[in-house]
Amino acid sequence: MEFNNRLLLKIIELGIAIACCVLNETVDNLSKHSLIVCGTIGGFTVICAVLLVGHVIGSVVEKRLNALISLLGCILFVASGALVIDEWHDAYDFLKERKRNAIAAGSLMIINGAVFLLDTLSICRTRTAVPVFTEGSTKKNKVEINRF
Repeated sequence: MEFNNRLLLKIIELGIAIACCVLNETVDNLSKHSLIVCGTIGGFTVICAVLLVGHVIGSVVEKRLNALISLLGCILFVASGALVIDEWHDAYDFLKERKRNAIAAGSLMIINGAVFLLDTLSICRTRTAVPVFTEGSTKKNKVEINRF
């Protein structure tokens, strides 16, 4: 296992996603659009955990797939955070504690979207080439596949 900036970003992404899960449970009903919000939080918590464990055990993840997952995470977390903040910014004053937790969850989702964007840029910044396998190639020398 090598410690690099992408591993650090995955740890941050996972930590923020877990914090959003906890805030989602404390608010109890974070948004009317629960399919998008809860699906984003739960789905990317699992995805980040699997990618983090894969990096720890030395598994290979292709660069394009990793960039696509990070880009989707960026888009979905920003959209979910915007939905939550839009729904809760006009809430009544007697829901003060729930409103504060919901606004915090929405803000953390937007921050996590920014971290996913940094992760995408970090992945795309890598200059090593991705191997292309064709059916006619029987040569099996050293194949360099980008890691995590």
